[in-house]
Amino acid sequence: MDKKRRKKTSFIAVTQNRKKIDTFYSILELIKTQEQCGITSKMYKFLEEFGMGYFENHRFDGLRISVFDVMLKKDFLFEGYLSTDFLELSFLIEGEQIIKIDGIDEDLAYESQECYLLYLSKIRGSVSYHKRKRFKEVKIRMSPDFIKRHRLDEEYNILEKYALLQLQDNILRPLCPKTQEILSEILTDKRKGLLKRLFLESKTLELIALKLESSTKPKQITTLPIDNMVKKLYQAQHLITSDLSIQYSIQQLSRQIGLNDFILKKEFKILFGKTIFEYASELRMNKAKQLLQHSQKPIYEISELVGYKNSTHFTAAFKKIEGVTPKKYRQAKRLL
Repeated sequence: MDKKRRKKTSFIAVTQNRKKIDTFYSILELIKTQEQCGITSKMYKFLEEFGMGYFENHRFDGLRISVFDVMLKKDFLFEGYLSTDFLELSFLIEGEQIIKIDGIDEDLAYESQECYLLYLSKIRGSVSYHKRKRFKEVKIRMSPDFIKRHRLDEEYNILEKYALLQLQDNILRPLCPKTQEILSEILTDKRKGLLKRLFLESKTLELIALKLESSTKPKQITTLPIDNMVKKLYQAQHLITSDLSIQYSIQQLSRQIGLNDFILKKEFKILFGKTIFEYASELRMNKAKQLLQHSQKPIYEISELVGYKNSTHFTAAFKKIEGVTPKKYRQAKRLL
């Protein structure tokens, strides 16, 4: 009987008024299940009593990818024991968690625009969520078989290097632009069956590669402990990259993130190596070039998508940076 119990992942939830709920799935309603080519995908919605939002789960070959997007109506504390070993990638796009783990003295405040990579082995603890705050997270769990199949532990010693107790003082990292781009692809993907499997596995490996690559680079500002200033700068960067159709002024960005505009301009350039204007312009031009080369969208529509009020302003900006008009750029690329 004890052996059977150990194999299960045991988590219960307690609401703010200490009302106990049997499992996480007790607050969800299954609305869609799909099984095809070895991948099982399930979509749940939160019961109206507990929150507004959804939970999506994809499983295959030792890989589980979950997406949370919910506004909770009650404070929740999930506590319990994880009896299995796995490598976990988490990306908190919006919201906050307070994580308590047995054996670690300090609580972990996991906040918006942060991520972590951890190897978790038979841990006990709790995670708390606050009501009336949107929570959006992409979480990826990889089994020992998945890790072995892709040789993730052979060269980088990933299981030891990213073990929880090894990293307990240095767990969280801000989301970089490339990570945000991959997460956006995962969240908007509509593939099914085999194509879904191949897509999710490739994106998981791409995210792992980004993590391992950053860990081998010489120490820079992005590998220092994340203070409040750095978090705010990454929030500004996320605002810029998340919707290129919006051109934020320095004053708008500073109000959104709660940072003085002079300090924002100065520290942004130190962290990202470009002024806010240079950074945003480069993103807009790169996006415009992709659309000009790989889509049939008219130039006026592309100009709106990359944040210009009209095609005349867009054409002038594009020519100043690229040396040719958008029309001539598109024509030249199609001749190649």
